[in-house]
Amino acid sequence: MTTSDFKLWCRYVFTFSCLILFLNACEEAKKETKGLDEKSIQKHVVSYAKGFSIAYFDGFKIITIHSAWKGEKNPINYVLYENEKPLNMDGIFIKTPIKSIACLSLTHIAFLEKLGLQNSIVGLSGCNYVSSPAIKERIKNQFIKEVGQHEVVNYELLVNMNPEVIMAYGIDQTSATKINKLKTLGLTTVLNAEYMETHPLGQAEWIKFIAAFYNEEIKADSIFDYVEKEYLQLVEIAAKTTNKPTVFTGMPWSGAWYVPGGLSFQAKLFKDAGATYLWADNQEERSFIKSKEVILDEALDADFWLNVNAYHSIKEIVETDALLKNFKALKEQQIYNNNLRENAAAGNDYWESGVVHPHIVLKDLIKIFHPTLIEHELYYYKKLE
Repeated sequence: MTTSDFKLWCRYVFTFSCLILFLNACEEAKKETKGLDEKSIQKHVVSYAKGFSIAYFDGFKIITIHSAWKGEKNPINYVLYENEKPLNMDGIFIKTPIKSIACLSLTHIAFLEKLGLQNSIVGLSGCNYVSSPAIKERIKNQFIKEVGQHEVVNYELLVNMNPEVIMAYGIDQTSATKINKLKTLGLTTVLNAEYMETHPLGQAEWIKFIAAFYNEEIKADSIFDYVEKEYLQLVEIAAKTTNKPTVFTGMPWSGAWYVPGGLSFQAKLFKDAGATYLWADNQEERSFIKSKEVILDEALDADFWLNVNAYHSIKEIVETDALLKNFKALKEQQIYNNNLRENAAAGNDYWESGVVHPHIVLKDLIKIFHPTLIEHELYYYKKLE
């Protein structure tokens, strides 16, 4: 073998060896990924909620928030572990079960109370508006402290309180500023986006999200399964009706009228209750704006008028704008509002616990639209006189 042949042979052996090492590395990486996938045990399925998912592995679980607010495309991973912190993973690591939490939304406390975990709440935004007697008692006894209202957060108190988790929510990109500040202060913030769901059961299913931080998934599954069963049975009952009364919502504000989108959870509730929502064909998932003049025209002959902000009587509505008395629903006194359980501070239990009890909300609506269809006493809604 000549010197040049030997060099060529060495180059071939070296190249071949590198190729083998590269292929082996790729295979190992593939095995590692495959192993992670195979270890995932979907023992607690998320059926309706689109905003989060949970993957379970040996000793840890990963919760992924797919969109924290409208327009946000970057997912967030929360890696929850019981004993050893997982290695080589990206995400926010939280040891479970957590023992303390501060909530920046009243809907969060409703989920926690339903799970029997209200004693873990140490901080809350909007204490004055709370409806739950159990939570109010803990506020009174200073087990729960006010951590800020109307987007104004008491950062100093939160730092001194040092809860294991702060459960917050995002509205838009400006929410990231608040979240980043909490992070720089060494506080673990978890975003809850249940309000983004377009199905009432999707919102209620976020009980599984909260339960995961306490390792209480079995209890959450049981609670949700009951709610789902009740809700779907009611949908079947309402679907048998041939009469589908028309309905619209809201009140004018500075010449504008905000109405739920046709793909919103509110529109879904109306449909499931056997009613025809006037803008069911609209493709918005959130509220959209119409002018007062358009509403006065399109909703003039609607059978029902619901969710009229904070009003308690027909007299108050007419005093706001005399033109509103032209609505058929007002003339026939078919106006209902979801503030039956409003407290002295104008806190409304509909916005606190209604998300946990979509089956009760649906019962109310069926009773309103089809009074003889079911036996039920209104829980969240009342008829305005």
